[in-house]
Amino acid sequence: MNKLTHFIILILALLLTSCATMPDNSTSMTNYYGSEVDLSKVIFEGGDGKTIETSVIIRNAGNERTGIAAEYDYIAKKLGKKSQDWIPVSQSITSENGKMYDVIDVIIIPANENITFYFDITDFYGKF
Repeated sequence: MNKLTHFIILILALLLTSCATMPDNSTSMTNYYGSEVDLSKVIFEGGDGKTIETSVIIRNAGNERTGIAAEYDYIAKKLGKKSQDWIPVSQSITSENGKMYDVIDVIIIPANENITFYFDITDFYGKF
């Protein structure tokens, strides 16, 4: 085989392996972590999450990995499929009155509307 044939075989192999990657169609953070996250024990309490005063309280997550997955699962249940119906724009942490909060900004794709969700993460913050 000549060098051109080797080069063509290499290019074809690279193209085939790159096409084998599946798109991320998850509604939670499962694909981000590479394994399934058990949300069966997570409890959502509090309000609708539109303000810090009406934040969604996440209980029984046990650790930050599960807690963050629960946040994105909650948003997906409210807004639909991630990357199709909405996309996350930013995520930050803040504290108030001794409690820790995640603030997640998303854009609703069809309406091009920004929405902010507030989650009380005190129960799992800092737990790995």
